[in-house]
Amino acid sequence: MAREKGTGNLQQEKSGRWTVRIGINGRRLSRSTGTTDRDKAEAFLNRFLAPLGLGAIRLPLAEAWHHYEMSPKRRDISKATLDTKRSVWMHFARWMEKFHLEIGHLAEVTQEAVAEYLMQFKCHHAATTYNNHVCVLREVFRLLADKAGIAHDPWADVQLRADDSVSRRELTLDEVNRLYEAASKEGAHWRLLFATGIYTGLRLGDCCRLSWECVNLDRNVIQVIPEKTKKHAHGKPVTIPIHPTLLAELMEVRGKREEGREEAATASSPLPLPSSLSYVNPVIADLYNNRNWELDEVIRRIFTAANVTMSVKMEGRSRKSVVASFHSFRHTFVSLSANAGVPLPVVQSIVGHCSTAMTRHYYHESEDALRQAVAAIPALGAGASLCAGAATTGDVARSVGEAATAAPAAPVRRESVSARLRRLANLLSQGLISDAEHAAQRARILAEI
Repeated sequence: MAREKGTGNLQQEKSGRWTVRIGINGRRLSRSTGTTDRDKAEAFLNRFLAPLGLGAIRLPLAEAWHHYEMSPKRRDISKATLDTKRSVWMHFARWMEKFHLEIGHLAEVTQEAVAEYLMQFKCHHAATTYNNHVCVLREVFRLLADKAGIAHDPWADVQLRADDSVSRRELTLDEVNRLYEAASKEGAHWRLLFATGIYTGLRLGDCCRLSWECVNLDRNVIQVIPEKTKKHAHGKPVTIPIHPTLLAELMEVRGKREEGREEAATASSPLPLPSSLSYVNPVIADLYNNRNWELDEVIRRIFTAANVTMSVKMEGRSRKSVVASFHSFRHTFVSLSANAGVPLPVVQSIVGHCSTAMTRHYYHESEDALRQAVAAIPALGAGASLCAGAATTGDVARSVGEAATAAPAAPVRRESVSARLRRLANLLSQGLISDAEHAAQRARILAEI
C-alpha cells in the first residue's frame, strides 16, 4: 500500500485519551487507543500499523536540526545566520531534554510544552530576541512537518510580543575622549581601533577587518564595502574622508609596516610576509576572526576604565539592557556631523544608510561635503595638536565641542519607529511571520507614536 504524508499520528482528545489517525490510499482512519498514557498509545499505534506494513513516523529531536539543514525547502542563507538559527534550536532541544524527557520526537511536542518553554524564555529576554526565537523554531517545525508527521503545529497559536527594543545611545564628547584615552593605555592596536570607530562611523567588524586595499592615503579617503552593505545594497562601497587624527595613526602604522617589509626582504633566509599584514590592524583582526570573546572582554574593560556605563536595568526585564557599546561610536558620528550642520543625506552616504545611487552621487560630486562631515568630529588626545593648523577643521570641531560639552548626557532612547517597521517588514518578506501577525505588530508600533 502507498503511504501518504502525515500517516500514523496520535492526537489527544479533550477527554485526555489518545486517538490514532492515519491515511491510507486516500482513506482516513481513526481509532481510539483507550488510554491517556502516551507510551501505551504509542505501543497501540505500532501494533495497529504492523499488519498494514506501516510504521509510525518518528523524527527524534536530536536529529531534527540535521534534517532541517539538509531540507531542499530551506532558504539559502549565510553560514553566520544558519549558525545563529542552530543555536536557537539547540537551546530549545536542550530545554526539552531537561524538562520534558518523555518527549523525544518532533511530533510529540505539545502546545503545553511550547507555552511552558516560552514562559521561561520570556522572563529573561527582550521582545525582539523573543520574537526572533519564536520565528526560527516555528520555521523548523513548518519545514519538517511532513517528514515528522506533525498533525497539529504546536507553534500555530503562538503570538509575537510587542517590540520594546532599546537603541544604542550616542556618546557625549567627554565620554568619547575618555574612551580614546583608555584605549590608548591598552596599547597602540586598541587606540587605532577606537580611532577608526570614532572617525569613520564604521561598525566593529568593519573597523577590525579594515584592509590597506580600502585605504587611499594619497587622496586621504577610505572606500570600503561594509559587511552589511554586501548583503543588502549589492556590494557598493561607502566613501569616508580620513580625519587628520586617524590619518596620523594610519601613517604611523604604515611606516612600521614598510620597515617590516624591508627587514624581511634583506634577511638571509627571507620568509613570506603573513597574509594578516593586509589588515590595517592585524592584531585586532586576528582577535575578531579567531578569539572574538577576548576582543569583547577588552572593549568592556576599556569602557569600564573610561567610566562609561554599557548596560542599565530596565523595568520589566530580568537582565540589563545594553545602551552603550562600540556601536555607539556610529551613533555619535552621525550626531556630531548633523549637529555641525552637515546635510543628513551626506552623513547617510558616509555611514551607508542610503541607497547605493546616492552613495555614488555624493562621492563623485560632493566630496567637499563628505570631508566637512568627517572634519566635524573633534580631534582627541594627542591628535588635537595635529589639527591646530587646520582652520576649517578646527573651527568646526570647536563649535561642535562647545555644544557637546554644554549638553547633558544623552538619554536612553527607544529604537526609531521606521527601524522597527523595517525589521518587521524583513520578517514578513522572509516568510517568518504571517500577514496577520505583521499587521498586528505594525498597528502596535504605530499606536505608540
